[in-house]
Amino acid sequence: MIKKETLPNGMTVVTESIDYANSVSMGIWVKAGSRGETAEMAGISHFLEHMNFKGTERRSAKELAEVLECRGGSLNAYTTKEYTSYYCQVVEEDFRLALDVLADLYLHSQFREEDVTKEKNVVLEEINLYEDSPEDLVIDMLNEVFWGSHPLARPILGYEKTVNAFTSQDLFHYRNRSYLPQNTILAVAGKIDHEAILEEAAKLFGDFGRNASDLSFPSPLCHSGKITAEKDIAQEHICLGYPGVSIFHPDYYALVLANEVLGGGASSRLFQRIREEMALSYSVFSYITAYRDCGMVSIYAGTSKGKGETVHSLCLEEVGELQRNGISAEELDKLKGQISGGMRIGLDSIGSRLNRLGRNELYYGRSVPIEEVVASINRVTNEDIVRVAREYMAEDKAAYAFLGGKHESTGGSKDATVALV
Repeated sequence: MIKKETLPNGMTVVTESIDYANSVSMGIWVKAGSRGETAEMAGISHFLEHMNFKGTERRSAKELAEVLECRGGSLNAYTTKEYTSYYCQVVEEDFRLALDVLADLYLHSQFREEDVTKEKNVVLEEINLYEDSPEDLVIDMLNEVFWGSHPLARPILGYEKTVNAFTSQDLFHYRNRSYLPQNTILAVAGKIDHEAILEEAAKLFGDFGRNASDLSFPSPLCHSGKITAEKDIAQEHICLGYPGVSIFHPDYYALVLANEVLGGGASSRLFQRIREEMALSYSVFSYITAYRDCGMVSIYAGTSKGKGETVHSLCLEEVGELQRNGISAEELDKLKGQISGGMRIGLDSIGSRLNRLGRNELYYGRSVPIEEVVASINRVTNEDIVRVAREYMAEDKAAYAFLGGKHESTGGSKDATVALV
């Protein structure tokens, strides 16, 4: 059973009791991600996530790392474009300890200047790791051309220049501005009692209060065009981006199905055509990114040197086929079963339930039953898939990123060539 309460300070607490579970998963979701950063502060949401594990008033960094692990539990976090999440999993009798640890790192991290200096090196190594991953790099290039000057164009990790400039004062200022009670959700799933969770949350977070700030940011515009880069790597990597929709848009589920049939798995058309039939790629897929007010449909493929344009053309052919003919009734039924079945299987995981609980509250302000999602998927018709493929995946709306050897651009509204060493 799912229950929800709002603490007097505006913080939301939502729980799901699962009697058969032997553990408890809990997490904090805060509406603070990289799209809320200024250009000068690019990467600070992610850096703050790192620094929240570097010591509090009561625990050192080592103690934060050990306190749950030594009891078989786990503690972690991640940053996205629109939110940051801190989460853990413990045995049921340790739920109070886990809540205390989450509250401690979320509210009481110290951001000592010497720790800031050390952690910069860690994050710069993480940036270097991404720079050495062509798949990640070409996706970042696509975001750059597609989102233009909007913060969504910037990598979540930020840049070497911005990270090196962060100070302890910057972290305190950003936390006080963004980590507000009304922006914070505590979600708990597993073998728990809602009232016990609520009582502990009130003790730990009840005094949590900061002045509200204006966190609104303008919606982005989508841009077509091309960007190419030369890098000494074994493959050529391509990425296509089309305007998508927000997570709230009526066409969202039609685009979800269109994406699945196009490149969502091993049975998808891109995979079957480019990898299985043509043997031109090991990794080829499409995916949807949906934010509060916008979105993108993307296609990625990696292939041998000199074959990038061929793979690019094949991707366009499969998009065109979907726009002209859609899918058969049999394919559509299989697709709906695949998606709804995958969601139901996910309910067997306490961690997946926690993630649904937190994200649903973050975006919708309520628990969205699986049955409601399945019903939305089942309402999608072949005509809907054809319509959204034509409307959103038009070739003249596409952004294109290429990473590899020398590449001749064929024109576009925003062509750029850069050299990567």
